[in-house]
Amino acid sequence: MSANNKIQDSREILSSAKKAARTLQQSFTTPSKRLQLVRGLLERKSRKKELSEFQTRIKKLDTDAQHYWIGTLYTLLLPAKQRREQAAYFTPPALSRSILAHLMTEGFNPQVHSVADPAAGGAAFLSTIAAAMGDTQCSTNDIIRRLNGMEIDRGLARLSEILIGKRLGTEIPPGTIVAAIDSLKADLNCRYDVVVANPPYGRVSLKSLGKQKWREVCHPGHINKYALFTELCFRLTKPGGLTALVLPSSFIGGPLYDRLRNFIRQHAEVLMLGSVFGRDDVFVDVTQDISILIARRGKAHNPSQPVVFGLCTGDGPLKPITAAPLALCPSEPWVAPAHVSGRALGGATLADYCAVVRSGYFVWNRETHRMRRVRKRKLDIPLIWAENISAGKYCFPKAKKRRGLDYVSFDFESSAIVRTNALVIQRTTNNSQPRRLVAGRVAPHVIKKYGGFVSENHTIVLTAATSSDLILLSKLLNSEAVDRRYRELSGTASISVKLLRQLDLPDPHILRETLRANRDTEKAIEDAYEQSMNIRGKAVA
Repeated sequence: MSANNKIQDSREILSSAKKAARTLQQSFTTPSKRLQLVRGLLERKSRKKELSEFQTRIKKLDTDAQHYWIGTLYTLLLPAKQRREQAAYFTPPALSRSILAHLMTEGFNPQVHSVADPAAGGAAFLSTIAAAMGDTQCSTNDIIRRLNGMEIDRGLARLSEILIGKRLGTEIPPGTIVAAIDSLKADLNCRYDVVVANPPYGRVSLKSLGKQKWREVCHPGHINKYALFTELCFRLTKPGGLTALVLPSSFIGGPLYDRLRNFIRQHAEVLMLGSVFGRDDVFVDVTQDISILIARRGKAHNPSQPVVFGLCTGDGPLKPITAAPLALCPSEPWVAPAHVSGRALGGATLADYCAVVRSGYFVWNRETHRMRRVRKRKLDIPLIWAENISAGKYCFPKAKKRRGLDYVSFDFESSAIVRTNALVIQRTTNNSQPRRLVAGRVAPHVIKKYGGFVSENHTIVLTAATSSDLILLSKLLNSEAVDRRYRELSGTASISVKLLRQLDLPDPHILRETLRANRDTEKAIEDAYEQSMNIRGKAVA
């Protein structure tokens, strides 16, 4: 079956699972009821007509895929709020197998080593590893003894054991492998040869943390579950053991994850960083780009040690592409000096375009008293909302409620008022948008008519020396070539001003030349990257 057919099949299975879950959700409101329902599917005893389409689709799949979709159905039955809080999104079988294969090349021995997953819902890793252990002729009791998991959802914890039991051909008593506990709050003293996890993510409040360690991996006010799980996973790994994590790509370059990157390199040798391409075709309902971290616990990372950068697609293996040392400064992103997919590095930044970047100013829900619907004074300045921005098009201020304009009242002149031509960029994008970077040029007549504008805090404002510079930057920032490069720096939906300033761009003079020579904007931009890299290489030589 082709990759496209597999993707289409996955989408159809997901559609049937969501349809069934919407119908059944109100009747299966407890972990035990949800478990009973999906166990009937697993044992092919279900008579629920709402599940017939889903059941028909998954019965054609292999064991790994069937287990994955049955676990996914369980999470779709959760109330939406609970599902978001638990971030119950499982690792697809192809990715689990790829990570296991790489762990084995790094020394994991299924015959003797112990394994733990502190976010073991769905048993994506533990079931796959149980199969690998069984292939080495280990006894069932030995495999059960060396597999360990924790899962906050009682029903998912039990489902994980049932799935592992199906894999091993035995009945596993409740709590034998997967404990139904919150691993972040539990007192866990054991250490394991390998710790693997696809941890949940989402903000955590300081009040909910108690005595939990977080300062080494998080900044106050920006405490994320996946950072806490990363710290836990390294703590659970024996010295010399391996840690493998599936994480949002924000940890690779996000400015707020410098502490996490520093923690990782202080406690382990980073062996591999993998990018998961085609997120929508790999993970169900995940809104962040995903990366893979594999590290060896123990001594600190040697700054000169090359790290393998790899790529993984929906149904393919985790392929090493290149190797390079990590950036020395913890605040710098962990990307290869040469792009992992072989794309060219331009060597320029926004500063080379004489561009100035700053965050949007107005936080409307904190200062509603300053908002006006009618302009009565010169210092009533039109407000541009993020939703007013369309990629590559003129941007006009429009009221949030669509009729007329919104104005922000100032008592005196302020640097927050942009009085020159500018680009505005959406600071947060959603999963339905094809591009992470969405930039629109503020219509010149807005400046002429109102003398300037102000933008809300969910935008970024970019100014340059001339209108032609802004036109050039609009083409560049709205291109697929630049969007791909930005995604490597940050996997989050929020656009970072700092990362924008660091973003690799082609030389502006070369870009102007390639755009004049080629009507295809995308090709002209890629050509500009290539020529910029070639010229820099000759200069160094």
